[in-house]
Amino acid sequence: MVPQAPVIQPLGDEAGLLARARRFARRPALASLLDQAAVSGFGFVSGIVTARLVGIEEFGLFVLILIVTAFAQGLHNALVTAPMMTLAAQGRRSAATYDATVLAAALLAALIAAAGVALALVGIFALRHHAVEIGVVVAGAGLTVAQNLQLTVRRTLFARGRGLVAVAMDTARAVAFPLVLGAAWWAGLRLDAALATAALAGTALVTAAPVAYGIWRAPRRALRLKPVVRRHWGIGRWMFPLVFVTFGQEQVAWILAGIMLGDEAIGGLRAAQYLVGFVIILLTATENILPTAAARAYETGGERGLRAYLAKAALTLGPAVALLLLAIALPAGTWLTLVFGPAFADYAASVRILALAVGCIFLRDLATQYFRAIQDTGPVFRAFVVSLVVSLAIMLPLIAYAGIAGAALVITIGHAVSATHLILTLRRRSAGSG
Repeated sequence: MVPQAPVIQPLGDEAGLLARARRFARRPALASLLDQAAVSGFGFVSGIVTARLVGIEEFGLFVLILIVTAFAQGLHNALVTAPMMTLAAQGRRSAATYDATVLAAALLAALIAAAGVALALVGIFALRHHAVEIGVVVAGAGLTVAQNLQLTVRRTLFARGRGLVAVAMDTARAVAFPLVLGAAWWAGLRLDAALATAALAGTALVTAAPVAYGIWRAPRRALRLKPVVRRHWGIGRWMFPLVFVTFGQEQVAWILAGIMLGDEAIGGLRAAQYLVGFVIILLTATENILPTAAARAYETGGERGLRAYLAKAALTLGPAVALLLLAIALPAGTWLTLVFGPAFADYAASVRILALAVGCIFLRDLATQYFRAIQDTGPVFRAFVVSLVVSLAIMLPLIAYAGIAGAALVITIGHAVSATHLILTLRRRSAGSG
């Protein structure tokens, strides 16, 4: 008998490795982190590129446009995307109808916000006694529509477990923007604030529109604008004025510090803020995951399940946040020298103070997820109002006494007050329900 050759079985290692890699890549946390890196990195790099190309005066106008449009986006987030991240966990059978309705409402809200941004820019030109630059006004309005639409599409993708599509969309925009500016420079166009803003708007619209169209064209029933608006307002009615409170608080602190201490001190504080901002990027990335997961925990396990989920999130994320803050704060002088130059090393104390602020933000964000999940955001608004009152009361004496470190203390104390108020409110509610 002739012996048969042994049958060689495929080891399957390669296939198993690829399968594990795909599962790892689909993890929501990884996609969220990658997307936040793309969005935040794009914001940082696009600012540097724009500043180098358009000059300091036009860059100042560009930053002013971004401040106004960022405020409009904060309002859009409060009314559209933040409630959507909570409500997306419910009614999954009608997900396509809900997503299309949110998209239509988002576009309408973005158009209204664009009109508000245009009026605000016209008002700023009038206050500065400058002729209104129509190109700036139109570009600012266009950026408002494009970025608010892109924000809605991004959050919808994460809510439906398609985070990698959001990563691809935001990465495409990050790549397209410098190419558009380079093409404009090559064509001999005048690079100014209006052109840079228009490039931001165009790249956001071009990359978000195809994905938005896919959401819109998914098989669904008729739109349900009234019930969706009513449910969003139930969550966002307190988050909407909260944008005014937080925005006003930050601007007052910066303006007062600038008047009392001068540009050099503000530059040092801004550098300190950039360093701890690396951790804030990570916290912002959790916004793509935590709201929907917290809402599902509440839906399936009630308040007990929600508290258990948030406790697990705190234990999972807390050590990483603490280690990163320590790694930044302890050698703060070294980091400031390496990143910004030797002149900034004197502001190491501000880095350490602001690191405490980021820790407070982390705790407050977790408590905020509780109230968003139960769809009662009134306590969040009240916590920030208390924080604003305290900050305004201590702002002048602290800055006068401690200089730029006093300004950092004002920011940190404000975050600590709102976090403490919200956590105590949560504990009282939990004790009452338990």
